[in-house]
Amino acid sequence: MRSFFIGIAGGSGAGKTALAKELKKHFKQKASVFHLDNYQKFGEKLPLAAGLKNWDHPNSIKWDKLRKDLISLKRGHKIVVETRNQKLLSNLELPKEVVFSPSKVVIIEGNLLFCRSGIRRLLDFLIYLEAGDRLRMRRRTKFKDPQYAKGVLLPMHRQYVEPTKKFADLVLDTGKHSLKKCCQQAARYITPLAKKL
Repeated sequence: MRSFFIGIAGGSGAGKTALAKELKKHFKQKASVFHLDNYQKFGEKLPLAAGLKNWDHPNSIKWDKLRKDLISLKRGHKIVVETRNQKLLSNLELPKEVVFSPSKVVIIEGNLLFCRSGIRRLLDFLIYLEAGDRLRMRRRTKFKDPQYAKGVLLPMHRQYVEPTKKFADLVLDTGKHSLKKCCQQAARYITPLAKKL
């Protein structure tokens, strides 16, 4: 079985996880979802910004592991993904290992997902979600830390995330359109492509 890979990127709070879940509902048992967050580095390996651990820099991601896992899925093999409680974000927490099996449609979401050309080439369809800073700040709890938002998250978004919009096959504005509408628009493009596999 060959899988159709959908990548969803965009700013924190733009609705990536919500759209991924909605697309999974649309494709039902044919689809599965996994998250770039599960490839974050922990502890001393993290870059710093404004004296804080920078979870929003490309160097905070285990790109080699992600690429290896995506290739394995494309070849029809199962992978083992380490998951953590993203609210804790602690290197002291022992990660849980989850076995992830290939499916007809594989949906991967993460704000930095389009930053590496080697990853983009493995994706069949790229969706970028955009939304204004104020809207995203209302949606995301980590924006409630003004030091992190001002010193890390927003600057990293402008430097690394927003420029990747140019790589997208489809750009959706979640500030102007409902989640249901965005899912319908995405499915309209994706469904005919996925059926060709």
